[in-house]
Amino acid sequence: MNTFERYMQKEHSGKANAVKSKVIEARFHCKGAEVRRMVNELRCKGVPICSSNQGYYYATSNEEIQETIAHLEGRIKKIRAAQDGIKKLLKKEG
Repeated sequence: MNTFERYMQKEHSGKANAVKSKVIEARFHCKGAEVRRMVNELRCKGVPICSSNQGYYYATSNEEIQETIAHLEGRIKKIRAAQDGIKKLLKKEG
């Protein structure tokens, strides 16, 4: 378990204890992009780092995990729509 994972599990377990990216940035002396990278890396390893409009947190229930999965699926759909729009542009110009 790395330092960031330990910090999240100990200090920010459960949605009620979510922490904003700016607080993490100050704590770990990094920028928002690095926080997102750390979160993504842990999620890819199966660590339950979740997020909401309140910030990031270490999930304590399946419901919290399901909420984050739904949020990520929504983001995927928006990114796919943007990708499709750009592809249409190429077809028009090509």
